[in-house]
Amino acid sequence: MKTAVKVIIAIALLCIPGFWLWYQNKPPSPPPQPKPKIKVEAKKHKEEKVEPRIEALIETSKGNITVVLYGKEAPITVKNFVGLVNREFYDGLIFHRVEPGFVIQTGDPLGTGSGGSDKTIPLEIAPSLKHDKAGTLGMARSNDPNSASSQFYITLSPTPNLDGNYAVFGRVLTGMDVVNKIQVNDRLMKIRLLPEKKPDAEKASDER
Repeated sequence: MKTAVKVIIAIALLCIPGFWLWYQNKPPSPPPQPKPKIKVEAKKHKEEKVEPRIEALIETSKGNITVVLYGKEAPITVKNFVGLVNREFYDGLIFHRVEPGFVIQTGDPLGTGSGGSDKTIPLEIAPSLKHDKAGTLGMARSNDPNSASSQFYITLSPTPNLDGNYAVFGRVLTGMDVVNKIQVNDRLMKIRLLPEKKPDAEKASDER
């Protein structure tokens, strides 16, 4: 037994120098390879197309008003307005401000003139759109030019003093008599977009 142990110890002692020599001269281990990064492409949101001319029906407690929205001249403002209409944001709100001979105003969910939606848009001035007649649609805002949100007004007369300071984005087509009847706390029942009108075939032929 003692002899076997001595043999094992002797063999171990003989192996140690060889192991040490191999350890000293072994090739270095390659550095760990970094894990390949998986590129995740951000989803591209499809931009909503803003039609150059959109008609909408504003139903109020005093009657109906038809308006045209100028998507070509004021795309940012019209896109914001259409988005709110599609969300039914305006349904049931009141006209919180009426200034005889000047404007009627709505679009505030608080009904106080200090509320708005969940975002604001930059001031968008189209040189071709002026406050030159009654029935002009414009975006209300605070002192900050880029604070327009959801409140909008309809003018009751030409208001050139607003030009360059407030975004015009539409006009009243029919129902100006209803606009003139609106009083404070009258209600905006609903706004809905009207289907695009196709030009009359004979008229289109004549124009060509």
